[in-house]
Amino acid sequence: MENRSECLAKELLRAARGRRSQLEFSRRLGYRSNIARRWEAGECWPTAADFLRAYARVRPGVQQIYAKFFQRSPDWLQPEHAFAKAAVAAFLRQLRGKTPIGVLAERTGHNRYGVGRWLSGAAQPKLPELLAFIEAASRRALDFVALIVDPKDLPTFGLEWKKLQRARHAAYDSPWSHAVLRALELEAYAKVPVSKTIEWLAKRLSAPEPAIEAGIRALADSGQIHKQHGRWHVDRVQAVDTSADPSRSRELKATWTRVATERLVAGSPGNFGYSLFSISRKDLVRLRELHLDYVRAMQSVIAESRPGECVGLYCAQLLDLAAHDNALSQPEGSPGK
Repeated sequence: MENRSECLAKELLRAARGRRSQLEFSRRLGYRSNIARRWEAGECWPTAADFLRAYARVRPGVQQIYAKFFQRSPDWLQPEHAFAKAAVAAFLRQLRGKTPIGVLAERTGHNRYGVGRWLSGAAQPKLPELLAFIEAASRRALDFVALIVDPKDLPTFGLEWKKLQRARHAAYDSPWSHAVLRALELEAYAKVPVSKTIEWLAKRLSAPEPAIEAGIRALADSGQIHKQHGRWHVDRVQAVDTSADPSRSRELKATWTRVATERLVAGSPGNFGYSLFSISRKDLVRLRELHLDYVRAMQSVIAESRPGECVGLYCAQLLDLAAHDNALSQPEGSPGK
């Protein structure tokens, strides 16, 4: 039976071909055989490196795919070797962060040995395996595909992409909607009388009822929840990455930082702290990388945690206090001076 990643790979390959015939596209990629037909039929698959290298011949801008995906240029990236096997392995390792190989193996449906060989560069993942790994490590396979083709051209996944985009806009327009969504996933909600939903959510999140009501509307309008017998139910939604719009992403981060600050001032329980220190530029960049590794590990714990009992908020700041010549103004992942 065809799995999700294979279906996505087929539709990606078909969309990448565009209006060209399969034979014409195969020739354009430098193949003598009609390889496009075999790929799209699932008879064989290109490796991740072969696909990206071949597609770069018809769309040169795809070389920026890693930088666009991470919203920064990775320090391991050499543009002239963007699709070498070593670059694909480095991409996978950055995606993995500190997630155990066993967890990635379970999520992708592949064995630990195979996943380990992809990460070391000893073996290359096929295109469906690459997509499965991206989904397992970041839940952003559709975001990756969107950097190559227009998701609207994907017959099966186009609607899912539209839903993901609506979810992003809901997060921008109604920041509390995401907290409401997480609260609706809690086991305790199932025992709340329907008539007390708004009141319970407001109390559970310590948020004003108008913000809760706005969040409910945003979630319903974006198709993330639906009502059945008077009770709200959460639909499956891809991980929502809000960094696509840097300006609105900053506004969203500022909103939740203000919430954290309000809880600090009110004396709410939680971990609040700060540290002022002198440090080299290079080591300040290292601290940022350590922080990113921690966030990835934290996200892995969150993804595996059951049952849903709490709605947590994580906020963090790491700054160079200099207004000019700021060590962290360079792209994340770049080496310090």
